[in-house]
Amino acid sequence: MFDSKDNQYSVFVDIADEPLSKEELAHKKQNLKSTYISNLSFIFAIFVLGTAVTYRAIMLNYDKDLELFNISIYIGLWFGLFTGVMIDGDAKRKLQLVVVAILISASAGLFASMLVMLIVGHATVWITSINILASALACMWVLTRYDEVLKGIESTCPVDKKQFAYIRKASSYFDELYAYSEKIIEADRMPLTSEYWAYREWVKTKAKLNQLRK
Repeated sequence: MFDSKDNQYSVFVDIADEPLSKEELAHKKQNLKSTYISNLSFIFAIFVLGTAVTYRAIMLNYDKDLELFNISIYIGLWFGLFTGVMIDGDAKRKLQLVVVAILISASAGLFASMLVMLIVGHATVWITSINILASALACMWVLTRYDEVLKGIESTCPVDKKQFAYIRKASSYFDELYAYSEKIIEADRMPLTSEYWAYREWVKTKAKLNQLRK
């Protein structure tokens, strides 16, 4: 199946079941859009908090040589780049995730470390560890939440020409896939990306079973 148990946002496709209707698909897209906007709002909030706390710490001259500020930007940059490289997807999604990961990683690190500095009243060595931890946690959030929502949105997109051609070809060879394709036609919509991957997984599983029988 296309949908994994680890990704609650992707459309679940079962070839033996009924495909989503237009109304169900619209509801799913609306929920994904709301979640996506909520994630962007969270990122923006962390950015604003990080900027405000950093500005306050610098104005109070706690970070005299801007060492902590530069370290935070450097750590955020490399954590963000690493997160983008680790993500599977096309260049467009990778670029988006790199930008988001750098932004939230640097902002979270600055907010956590500068806030501790304001509370303590001076810079200490272990504040850098807090900075690294906050950056790492921010990037983990990108991997586990933001990326999953993007995958969910992609799973509800119509197939492209190449994917559509594969679905038509597979449907012509297997009765089960043909029946599911007919249900999609009855639903009066194009096949989804999630359904394309479900077709591929179904054909792959079918081929393995045939090999075992031989």
